[in-house]
Amino acid sequence: MDTRVKYVTHFRLDKVDDVGGFSPTNVQKGNYFWLLVRASVTSDEPEFFKYVEQVSNYFFNKVGVVQDSVYKFLVLLHKDLSIDLYINDFPIAIEILAKRDIKETELVSERDIADIRRLKFPDVKIVETDKVICCFKVGWRFGLFFDLDRQEKLDIDAMYLDLGRLYRELQFHYIYKVLESKPQFEEMMKDGWFPFVELLGGEYRILIDAYSDRFDFDNRIQKVLGGFDRLRIERMTSRWWRNKIYENKKGLLQAGVNAFLQNDSEGYITCIKTLLSEAEGIIRVKYFTDTAKGKDVSTQDLLEHLLEKARTKSVSDRSLMLPVPFFDYLRNVVFSGFNLETGQVSLSRHSTSHGVADASVYTRARALQAILVLDQIYFYIS
Repeated sequence: MDTRVKYVTHFRLDKVDDVGGFSPTNVQKGNYFWLLVRASVTSDEPEFFKYVEQVSNYFFNKVGVVQDSVYKFLVLLHKDLSIDLYINDFPIAIEILAKRDIKETELVSERDIADIRRLKFPDVKIVETDKVICCFKVGWRFGLFFDLDRQEKLDIDAMYLDLGRLYRELQFHYIYKVLESKPQFEEMMKDGWFPFVELLGGEYRILIDAYSDRFDFDNRIQKVLGGFDRLRIERMTSRWWRNKIYENKKGLLQAGVNAFLQNDSEGYITCIKTLLSEAEGIIRVKYFTDTAKGKDVSTQDLLEHLLEKARTKSVSDRSLMLPVPFFDYLRNVVFSGFNLETGQVSLSRHSTSHGVADASVYTRARALQAILVLDQIYFYIS
């Protein structure tokens, strides 16, 4: 006789009370109040614990599950007031934008993810009349989503997109945290650093830590730069040639990349002067291809068009593609102006093409950033 305890992960109850939402505030009897019927919250927000406690007290107690044993759950409240409750061992699938070619059954790491779009439950049937509560764990953080308003049909794909956003912000919380910490983000941008797609899941964490406490700063920056050897650069740039505009410029782009791989000051100068010009050229060609306009086009016009393409490619402005922050980065860093009278001459497309940037700013870091800018643009227009 098998005496082991079998842990059931799917429960079904035939009848429960209807659940309409959560009260976000205290309310006295007889008073009107707002009912929160749909939201996404993380465990970084204090209300998360209030909501999840209410859910666990109500649903888990009905099926005899101890809340300390739960790290993931899905509640489906059906039209007939029956429920399906899934706990812990049900699969989830996330739709990602891949940085590289990935083979079937191959392991995928955070470094391979350029963006996250949707989160689904492949083995669970959800219908438009269901009310949904879902909680899941990513690292040491939790996300909670609920949609309890069935005055209108459940938009299932919109729910999957919201769950994807919630998962994305939990997985890459360090990116969004530094974006919200404007002084640090602006300091990093001033030095040419941005949450480029190629840096996600690895080097950008090192950069954040370096700018947070400045301890052993130079060595940590060198560690980031050291991660971009010939093999890494070639693997990254190999995807560019799938895009027609990049392919047509392959000779010029490859010349700039090869200059970077020389690993000397002359190479960095050549790399920067070549690739920043070609970055503008790629944006300009894309603008002309899409609009047939080639005359009297300002830099602002070009960047706004690129922002539009990025938004089309991204699921939202909060995607890992970061369309709005990258627009600001291009405008304020890559295509920033200069003023010789005030001495405000930072390295940019304009200061390099006009020959006013000092030789000391043509560094390995800036050369790598020029390559990463081109790579980011590739993801927006491909």
